[in-house]
Parts: sequence; structure tokens; C-alpha cells
Amino acid sequence: MPSTTSNRGFTLIELLVVIAIIAIMAAGLMPAVSSSLNRSRVTQCRSNLTHLAIALRMYHNDQGAYPPALGALVETDFITDVELTRCTKTGADYFYRPPASGDPSKATVAACVSPQTSPGQRPHSFRNSLLILQKGGRIVEVRK
Repeated sequence: MPSTTSNRGFTLIELLVVIAIIAIMAAGLMPAVSSSLNRSRVTQCRSNLTHLAIALRMYHNDQGAYPPALGALVETDFITDVELTRCTKTGADYFYRPPASGDPSKATVAACVSPQTSPGQRPHSFRNSLLILQKGGRIVEVRK
């Protein structure tokens, strides 16, 4: 009498092929995920600098001068979250230089790192950029 048992399971080769296909697809997605994470850090940094610009303007309107350090914005409750004064990637404090009254509107007030930092050392690996808050309140992304 013939045997009527059937093999319904997958063979080892079929399972290995499916796992290999999934691994190749995951490897293809990794650069896109990495790029989007870097871009999101740039966006978060831009948001932080926007908050700093608003707080600096309010401080200047109330006190008649810019604060000596970004910590003064936290101490005087113009900023309630100290994380707004730190880099989103490194956790280091933002570069800050209070503008003098004669500085042009394009003078750097705050940035992710010092504007003199070489491109290879900048925090945003996406295009080796850094964000700069200028005296007039404009935020510029420097890529060179």
C-alpha cells in the first residue's frame, strides 16, 4: 500500500533563503534610517536655537542687555528646560557669545559648536554641518 504522509514543512534551504532575503532588505534600509536620524537631530537643533532666539530677545527686552551666558536664561526662567541649551547629539553646551551693540546682524550669537570647528569635528554628520543663530534671529546651516 502506498504511503499517504505529506511533508508540509519548509526545508532548511527555503528557510535560509528567506532569512537571507530579509537580511539583504534590512541592510538596504540602514542608510536611509541613519540619514533620517541625522536629519532629525538637525531639525531638533534648529528648534532649540529658535527657542534660544526667542528667550534671548525676551531677556534683552527685559534687562536691556544680552545675558553673559546661556545659563542665565535658565536661572531667570526665560528657559525652563536646560536641555534647550545643549547639543542634541553630543550633549555639550551650545557655543554662545553675547553680541556687542555694534555687531552686524549676521554676527554669530549661538551655535552647536564653535564656528571655528573643522568640518570633520562638527556634530551633524549630515553634510558636516553646524547651525548658527545670528544676532538678527536668523538660523543658518553652515556646510563648509
